[in-house]
Amino acid sequence: MEALSLIKKEIILGGLNCAHCAEVINEKVSKLDEVESSNLNFINKKLTLNILESCNQEEVINEVIDIINSTEPGLDIEVVSNLNNIKVEIILGGLNCAHCAEVINEKVLKLENIESSNLNFISKKLNIEIKQSINEKQIIDNVVKIINDTEPGLDIQINSKRTTKAKATKEKEHSDIDKKDLFKLIIGAIVYVFGIYQTATGFESQFSNIIFLIAYIIVGGEVLVKAVRNAIKGSVFDENFLMAIATIGALAIGELPEAVGVMLFYQIGEFLQGMAVGKSRKSITALMEIRPDYANLKIGPEIKVVSPEEISVGDIIVVKPGEKVPLDGTVIEGISMVDTSALTGESVLREISVGEDILSGFINKNALLTIKVTKEFGESTVSKILDLVENASSKKSKTENFITKFSRYYTPIVVVSAMLIAFIPPLVIPGAVFSDWLYRGLIFLVVSCPCALVLSIPLSFFSGIGFASKNGILIKGSNYLEALRNVDTVVFDKTGTLTKGVFNVTKVNAVGLSEEQLLEYAAFAEVNSNHPIAKSILSYYDKNIDLDKISSYEEVAAYGIKVNYSGNYILAGNEKLMRKENIFYSPAKEVGTVVYIALNGAYKGYIVISDEVKDDSKSAIEKLKTLGVKEVVMLTGDNEKVANSIAKDLGIDKVYSSLLPNEKVEKLEEIYNNKSEKEKVIFVGDGINDAPVLARADVGIAMGALGSDAAIEAADVVLMTDEPSKIARAIEISSKTNKIVWQNIIFALTVKVIVMILGAGGVATMWEAIFADVGVALIAVLNAMRAMR
Repeated sequence: MEALSLIKKEIILGGLNCAHCAEVINEKVSKLDEVESSNLNFINKKLTLNILESCNQEEVINEVIDIINSTEPGLDIEVVSNLNNIKVEIILGGLNCAHCAEVINEKVLKLENIESSNLNFISKKLNIEIKQSINEKQIIDNVVKIINDTEPGLDIQINSKRTTKAKATKEKEHSDIDKKDLFKLIIGAIVYVFGIYQTATGFESQFSNIIFLIAYIIVGGEVLVKAVRNAIKGSVFDENFLMAIATIGALAIGELPEAVGVMLFYQIGEFLQGMAVGKSRKSITALMEIRPDYANLKIGPEIKVVSPEEISVGDIIVVKPGEKVPLDGTVIEGISMVDTSALTGESVLREISVGEDILSGFINKNALLTIKVTKEFGESTVSKILDLVENASSKKSKTENFITKFSRYYTPIVVVSAMLIAFIPPLVIPGAVFSDWLYRGLIFLVVSCPCALVLSIPLSFFSGIGFASKNGILIKGSNYLEALRNVDTVVFDKTGTLTKGVFNVTKVNAVGLSEEQLLEYAAFAEVNSNHPIAKSILSYYDKNIDLDKISSYEEVAAYGIKVNYSGNYILAGNEKLMRKENIFYSPAKEVGTVVYIALNGAYKGYIVISDEVKDDSKSAIEKLKTLGVKEVVMLTGDNEKVANSIAKDLGIDKVYSSLLPNEKVEKLEEIYNNKSEKEKVIFVGDGINDAPVLARADVGIAMGALGSDAAIEAADVVLMTDEPSKIARAIEISSKTNKIVWQNIIFALTVKVIVMILGAGGVATMWEAIFADVGVALIAVLNAMRAMR
């Protein structure tokens, strides 16, 4: 099958505050023939598209923008352009006129060769992107002229090539609180209170009605405009349309104070909800604030400050104390302590010196470091982590999928129920008053939007994933975060997972020759092997070996090595190799990995190599069992004696030893026997040699993956350090997140159902209905934010 060539595009949807609309947009976009996949992350307002390279990209982007505008008009849409374009940040000191800012931005956008422009009035920063291969100075001069012509006397400062996508997105978050909306709400509330006072003191009712209508237009005018616009497009289940019908209906039957009050509190609720979502966005962004803003590129004796995207492999960069390391590389000069907590969650500082690898996202603490770059910014550790976390929302949990399907049916069912309640009883019940039943139907319309669920459930999962990443646990999707809640069995690979994977020679037992000679023959056999055991023997031997004297070499998987060195036929391996070659040997009594040595068909002794158990392995397994894990299993290629000894020390329930790599998958299949769908099995390995087992498990966890691309690709959950205790931490975060999710589901549905029952019975009023809508949504959002703590 021919592989598809795809182009990745990102679109920022500034001002997107409707979770349900985000779902609709993503669904429509994903159905386009030219779009292979799409993911709209409601938290960071970013729509990521994979477009077929063969199609016209500009047409597809325009089609996507049309979908966005028709679904949720008025958004600030920004297509993230080619990162190689020149980016310029201009600070407008003394800018205090919001209207002037709008005029400046509009004029700059109309300039030729300007790819994008954004003037943030709050931060007073104008960020522009100039098309590549254009005279940068001429364009900037034109921009400065527009600024001076529109608002003379400003203090203009130009910072070239310093803007990143992260910064631009972060600055846009200021728009979550709209001062105009707040002003309208305050004025509307004052007019409404005056109307209530008029009615309460018995003044002329006609005048009071006019006051209420003025208040209604002030607070609800925007809702009415949106409602008409959406109705024309056929979107009758839109929240604005339903709220407009509900309140106009209340006005029609003479319930003016209630109609205006409901609209006012609906708008207040939406405003507070927007503030809460904005705050949660900023909190999540703060959790993942690891993206570097710039890099210090060393060119000869000079240092040039540039965007990390402009750095190439092989370039030399300088990182000063207190700065973030912008790209992955190797230290070529300097010794310093680095803070790795942004990636690992560990607060302990680590020393970095010449020759060692250093990763983007680390923070240099106390000395100057000179680094040779080994990966471009897009391939660096920090980019991979950010991309992984930002796109985690594309892998939805079963709960999210259920809520998405539920919301499609919930609103139409409630709206139809409202119509039946409003029109059927007056026709069939003698003496029934139409206005009373219409009022009851209107209550249903107010509670017909499932915003509390559509908004808070994805937010809860994304908050949980963000908090886990702060703890050095990268979870690739809310489906995996949800699965971690129901872990029944944890299967560990031994080496490098429960043990340190650092092998040391602990005993040399020679037969018929000296210990030094036995060790020498072992070193001859192991010199071409990359296995950790071979490396430990060579390290212990610590002498040069003449490779030209090796005439034949064969490494037999799960057995050992056969080699001809200077005319001597050497065997080095386990008991199975000795038996296979019919060598009579004496089994070792020591616990550890044993390498038996035979020379020219005769047994010559053995070397014992031991792997040390990690400090927190035992406490990690105890914690897992405390959290409800029923069984802990260990798989290893090591011998039975070593495996059983480690299992006994750590309190492991079941051990499978002497396994070949392919046999690990077979054992995992055996473990799955008699397990229900809810009883999840997780496998924990190093992520490099265990890819098939990681793929088969419900949740595959790669441990100690800091800097390992293979581990990040292979696993569903990535632990950035090699601590087994983080598995229990991941399960705790999963349990807490899922509890919050179900608290919100139960709370929202219970309140809505109760209000609908009471409304149908004539007990509840629109006041209770508006609480069941925006009040419940606000509480659910605030509750979702607890997942970040």
